[in-house]
Amino acid sequence: MLEALRALGTPLAERLLGALELAVDGLRLAPVPGLPDLRNLRPPRQITVDEPVGTNDPDGEVVHAVRRLDRVLPEATELVVTLVAVLARHPAIAPLLTDAAAAEAEIAARRGAAHLALGVAVAAAVLPTVALAPFVVGAPAVVGTGLGAAAVYLSGVPMPPGYGEALLARRRSEYRLPRSCAGSVQVRGHRFGLFEGSFPPGVDADAAFSANGLVAVVPGGAVIRTGQADGSVRIRLRVLAEPPPESPSPGGWNLRDWDEGVEVSWHADVGSASVVSPDGTPAPAALREQTPPWPGDHRLRVVARGRDDANRTESYELWVWPAPPAPELVRRRTDRLGHRLRGEPEPPAPPEGHLRWIYASMLQEAATITVVAGADRDDVVRAFGADPRHRRSLVSLIDLPDRDGWVAALALPEAGVVVVAEDNGFTGSDPEVMRALSRLGPAASMFWNVNALTRLTLARAGDIVVADELTASYPAGPEAAPYLAGIDLTARQNWIAKGLLVVERFTGYGLRPGDLDRLWTEDLAHRIRGR
Repeated sequence: MLEALRALGTPLAERLLGALELAVDGLRLAPVPGLPDLRNLRPPRQITVDEPVGTNDPDGEVVHAVRRLDRVLPEATELVVTLVAVLARHPAIAPLLTDAAAAEAEIAARRGAAHLALGVAVAAAVLPTVALAPFVVGAPAVVGTGLGAAAVYLSGVPMPPGYGEALLARRRSEYRLPRSCAGSVQVRGHRFGLFEGSFPPGVDADAAFSANGLVAVVPGGAVIRTGQADGSVRIRLRVLAEPPPESPSPGGWNLRDWDEGVEVSWHADVGSASVVSPDGTPAPAALREQTPPWPGDHRLRVVARGRDDANRTESYELWVWPAPPAPELVRRRTDRLGHRLRGEPEPPAPPEGHLRWIYASMLQEAATITVVAGADRDDVVRAFGADPRHRRSLVSLIDLPDRDGWVAALALPEAGVVVVAEDNGFTGSDPEVMRALSRLGPAASMFWNVNALTRLTLARAGDIVVADELTASYPAGPEAAPYLAGIDLTARQNWIAKGLLVVERFTGYGLRPGDLDRLWTEDLAHRIRGR
């Protein structure tokens, strides 16, 4: 009973007490023949019956009263729960607990009110027979016990006839388009799905995805093939009233930002499909029952990225809109998994693929990586405005309130470079700093932050060769073009890895995970003066 009361929430219980308190105090019931007399039961010893309700008590007065009663004599609350369950099925009372209301809210409210009335009536009859009744019985105990008993009973019985239809009618009347929601879902066996019910068995062979390499339509919904076998993937579900635009808008959604894209037709038998996991793990509430709550033909667009990359979380978007059946369409095919599933020769790995490990590193959110070729480490540190004599590790700064304004510099004599890392810093993108560094040797830096802003800077012999945000419009003049060759800047993904690839080409050295481990843990960090 206490669990049921707490699940309802303190505000509801307290409001009901306020509404019923005067009526309960004035309620006088005649003795009920055959009702067990609890006055002869002996309560536990050393029980405190007059403990006050503290101002910080999260339970409130109602739960407090039931909790105290339950400690004094648990048989009393057990008897109320039992009698409510028996009487609710009694032929003379059961008809009083149902209502022919048509609206979902009315059905639910009247059902709850009727069972609450039964619970309070039973509690008002039983509790005066409790030992120590003057100390533990009152309106809070009667209302709380009645409410708790009704909640316990209703949790195990179905809603009345007609409620399902009324609920569906309400959902349909309130449903609006467009809608967009996001969350994550658990992947099992390289799969998750969009279904009207639970995930069906038997869709576990790659042959199911041989046609398009991404999605298979089956009775009740669609199964999506993931790169990872087990884990979690990010999902965005968009439900529209009409087809999405074919051409991308400036700064808007672009198919080129995704590795794979497939459109299929799908018929909803009932509606209200949810994103589901094969093992039954529920997706977040935002991804449940989001498609239109009625039958019909739909078009489903699934786009995916990151399926080939074990170092980065996969992400997917699902677009649904009403449309007559049409042939499936592969709109984009660039990842290697899709090619394998379709039985096609795999495309070459992207040139920046060996640098995508950065997305699983400690600097994945915001940082600047600077590489200077042919320079002395202490000179590089001074060019950043720091003193090379005083060192500590980046990891030791984690809990400091002033952790900004530090650079860690790693000399790699065998490669002839100095690698500099800034955790959530951007000094390496400063033009004056880059000019000073480039007088020591060719220098390149890549900056990124959590807002998806970037800056790629190349400098040589005291001059800035190029410096700008890394986008499709990045200046590719004669000096910069060789370093950008073969890198797809039209797709807004993997910008960090692409920028680090340009840094590698310009300086002759590619960042490695071991470099970042040393930059993070060894005493290589220096505070920049004035920061």
